[in-house]
Amino acid sequence: MVTAEKTARAMLKQANELGNTLREIVRRDLADETRRFNDTLNQRIQLASEAIVQAVKSKEAIAAGASSINGKLEKAHRRYSKNNNLEEFRSVLQSTLVEVQQLREQHEAVAESLREAQTPSRSAVEIVERFAIELQKAAGGWEATGREIDEIIANLCDPNPDVALVELERYLTENGFEIVLVGENRTEEALEEARRLLGYSDSSE
Repeated sequence: MVTAEKTARAMLKQANELGNTLREIVRRDLADETRRFNDTLNQRIQLASEAIVQAVKSKEAIAAGASSINGKLEKAHRRYSKNNNLEEFRSVLQSTLVEVQQLREQHEAVAESLREAQTPSRSAVEIVERFAIELQKAAGGWEATGREIDEIIANLCDPNPDVALVELERYLTENGFEIVLVGENRTEEALEEARRLLGYSDSSE
């Protein structure tokens, strides 16, 4: 009986030692996984935040540029309606189209940066899922927080063009300006090229 008790105590001592070892492993793994989780989540939010802030600034500049161009074009159009100076209006329209193309390119760059921010290599939900899997713990609350983060970013990442740019594009395609651009050379090829410059294909898609 004494031998049995000694054996039991020895096994309990081994269990306690294994318990202590397990506690240390869990503590270390928890610290490592928490650090990786925090670093990854912070990086995801930081990158998206930088893209969104820059996009907001760029969209404001694009909207201001579109409004300015629209005002200049409307003024030139009204002047043309009064004096019928086709060459003068054509010159204004051609220079305006250069500026419009620059706005289109700026908008596409903004939209691309927002698409990248919205669809990173790993979303906040996936970061939380990995954390939960590694630790074998329930991650319902963490996933909910991750989803909330993704929803906020998704709501800010609107790659659609600003209303001012849309209205400018519509103005360019609804006033028959292709006739002004081609002048006397009203071939189908010239008209198609003029429509392309005015953005017909972009606005119709």
